[in-house]
Amino acid sequence: MNWKKLLCAGLSGALLTGALAGCGTTDSQPSATPAADDIAYQATGLPRDTVLFTVDGREVTTDQYLYWLLTSISTAKNAGYLADDSAWEEEIEGTPTADYLKQNAQDISKLYAAVANHAEAAGATVTEEQRAEAEEQLEQMGSMYEMYYGLTMQEWLDQQCITRESYLSLNDAYYQVQNLQSSMEESGELTPTDEDIQNMIDSEGIYNCKHILIAFPTHEDGSAATDEEKAATKEEADALYAQITAASDPIAAFDTAMNEQSDDGRDETTGELLKPNGYTFLSTGSLVDGTSSLVSEFVTAGTALDVGEISQPVETSRGYHILLRQDADNEDTRAAYPNYAMNKLLDQWAEEAKVETTEAYDKLDPKAFYDFMMNMVLEWQEEQQAEAEAQASASPAVETESPAPETESPAAEPTASPAA
Repeated sequence: MNWKKLLCAGLSGALLTGALAGCGTTDSQPSATPAADDIAYQATGLPRDTVLFTVDGREVTTDQYLYWLLTSISTAKNAGYLADDSAWEEEIEGTPTADYLKQNAQDISKLYAAVANHAEAAGATVTEEQRAEAEEQLEQMGSMYEMYYGLTMQEWLDQQCITRESYLSLNDAYYQVQNLQSSMEESGELTPTDEDIQNMIDSEGIYNCKHILIAFPTHEDGSAATDEEKAATKEEADALYAQITAASDPIAAFDTAMNEQSDDGRDETTGELLKPNGYTFLSTGSLVDGTSSLVSEFVTAGTALDVGEISQPVETSRGYHILLRQDADNEDTRAAYPNYAMNKLLDQWAEEAKVETTEAYDKLDPKAFYDFMMNMVLEWQEEQQAEAEAQASASPAVETESPAPETESPAAEPTASPAA
């Protein structure tokens, strides 16, 4: 499982979505004359280098914070909030909408500023190779947006209300945490005790189950197993369950049957099971290593077992499974511990960090900001459509070879979730 909390806006293997606020220090006074391309100033009346608040003394500017605010608003809309203007007068989780969104963006800023502060104190610098990697991935993302949406990189950055420099700087925290964690693993600071592992298992709800799969028959035409075939498969699974549980050593009998009869994945060369030690997973069904998820029937049956208990055959879309729950203290769980422990540190750093806001932050209106960004995107779309229509009119002979104007620009709105 991927335990880390940091957000990387689609760069360097994004762990969630968003951008970084508080990556670097800035002058406390805003520019006397905002630059012509200062989208933050156009949207809020605040130059991009205006300090909105500090986190343990680290300054968070308008340019940095507004990206997070856009993330919060977009996330709320995707969750079904903010359906219309009147929704801004409602509450989210008992808090007025505008206040909730501002606080959510501040909390993300707080986390990233705290990371930057701790990383600097520990000397966890970003390497030249890591910066080059971020640049390369940004260029690749720019090419994707231009290819699929007709957006230049600068147009996309403008729609996210952030500069290229700030957008790239957001990756510093990702790399800083990565480097911090590597250093702490090498020094043994993240080496867990048995008690640490058990606390992790208990707090996160981690399980491990081996299983024997008696699969439904497959058909060359891809059709599903018939009712008769399913009944025969269940009969086979029931008989195997009875045989295992009647043995003098059911656990040993289970292992023997699993290795000899299970239809789960096997190595093509050796024929050995790919997962002889079973699956280590959370109660949500996600595997601890983050590679995939288990089907709900498997999870429901596995979490209901006591350690050492064998389940009766459980039906899934693949066939019937006989499960054996085991202790979750294993290699997979221990391999996940450093990420888990690092996440706990991130929580602690953010919780302990002190935020001091400015008058500019207190007066910031999330709805007015979002309305401006929406209007900017709509104006851009109208310009793109008008340009496409003009080109089509000027070249009637090839009109049928060009996409219809309405398909040239995506139905987009400003969002701080580019690629995840």
